[in-house]
Amino acid sequence: MSCGNPHPTACAEVLALVYVYIDGEIDESHRVEVWTHLLECSPCSSEYEAETRMKARVGSSCGCEPPPAGLRMRIMTEIQRISVSYRVEESAREDWRQ
Repeated sequence: MSCGNPHPTACAEVLALVYVYIDGEIDESHRVEVWTHLLECSPCSSEYEAETRMKARVGSSCGCEPPPAGLRMRIMTEIQRISVSYRVEESAREDWRQ
């Protein structure tokens, strides 16, 4: 997706950051990059607006009960475990190729 105009931050990079931007979990330098890009690029801005509406719709449908205590930590731990496992497997594949 692109409006055809050059941007300091590529559309693909901005769209990869849209979810953390919407959730407010983005660092300040990336927040500014995304915000600036969204002001300049209508296709990315439209995508951002659609994702914001979807998040609101899901939130209004699923917001009945709070998540169990520790769920976020368990999810983040599992993501970290998978990430480390993937990096180890990639490293082993690279060693094998050499």
